Amino acid sequence: MKFCTICLYPDTKPGLHFDENGVCFACKWHELKNTIDWNSRKKELEKILDKYKNKDGNSYDCIIPISGGKDSHYLAYVIIKEFGLKPLLVNFHPLDQTAIGRENLENLKSLGADCIEFTPNPLVYKKLAKFGLVELGDYQWPEHLGIFTIPYKIAAQYKIPLLIWAETPNEYGVGDNYDGMYINDRKFQEKFQGFFLDKIKPEDMVKYNFEKRDLLPYFFPSQKETDDIGITGIFLGSYLKWDIFKQMDIVKSVGFKEDKITKEGTYDSWENLDVKYTVFHDYFKFLKFGFGRTTDHVSIEIRYGRMTRDEGLKRIKEFEGKIPTQYLDEFLTESELTKEEFLDICEKFTNKDLFKKDENDMLLRDENGDIEKITYDNN
Repeated sequence: MKFCTICLYPDTKPGLHFDENGVCFACKWHELKNTIDWNSRKKELEKILDKYKNKDGNSYDCIIPISGGKDSHYLAYVIIKEFGLKPLLVNFHPLDQTAIGRENLENLKSLGADCIEFTPNPLVYKKLAKFGLVELGDYQWPEHLGIFTIPYKIAAQYKIPLLIWAETPNEYGVGDNYDGMYINDRKFQEKFQGFFLDKIKPEDMVKYNFEKRDLLPYFFPSQKETDDIGITGIFLGSYLKWDIFKQMDIVKSVGFKEDKITKEGTYDSWENLDVKYTVFHDYFKFLKFGFGRTTDHVSIEIRYGRMTRDEGLKRIKEFEGKIPTQYLDEFLTESELTKEEFLDICEKFTNKDLFKKDENDMLLRDENGDIEKITYDNN
């Protein structure tokens, strides 16, 4: 593994590229943001919002896809309070929602917006989740489909052409536009959905004993519906300078709550609060690519000058790569797996080139079953 010379993102991160000096694109984008005329960008945003605003007052001005987290709060706050629009909030309702996730979602509505919560058929969802875990190493696979498709379905149903999303892909180094400008339309969604979801589409699932009518929530509207309504999307981060720490101060002021305990796999308590099993998604990311949520968090803090690289490295070694235990028993029950079967699945998706092994080429595990990376930095 090679690591960014500024932050601690590794070259195993999907879609991430480095310049000739070994600096990752996420760090390059952070620098580029300081060269952009954000006042001009904000005026562009105002024009877009004015174009799509429902002048007759007989429909919503836009759709904001939400989870209920910090980014959802910031999006809703800006669109409602600063720009005065009437959005429709759309939530793909996870089956493993936490108590604080529910509390934050209700608080989000209290900013002054109508909200549609879509709850998928739990029997189909669990079957898809089990498939995602066993075949793709991602138990949240159906959720990662639904958070894209359901807002588009609601947009088609209510004939609301504009969807507004949060930060651009550049924030995490997986974009390819140095100006950060993206049209987040259906073509973009299908491209990035396939990129992140192992290129398996819901229509492929009929090959795996799923019925098409059971998969309806996970299909995009037809191309004709999308084109007739002119459904498109933008990232707020293309037009307003994204600063997660300033935004945290804003959303806390309007009632967003952090968890009382840190999330497993990291040292922070402000992200992925809404669902229980995100920790397993993060753990499988660690197994597949050799980095997890702590790397994401310290890399952001390093870019903002809130943490040194050495401090970030210490936190990665302390918090990252441990099998999550808080919800493990509940997760095993939900997924109908024994712990041994779960560990076998973990083994299946582990990139063994990244982790320490014994003389028989077997992964070395400590008393808790955790494995250790071979390298944590370029030295």
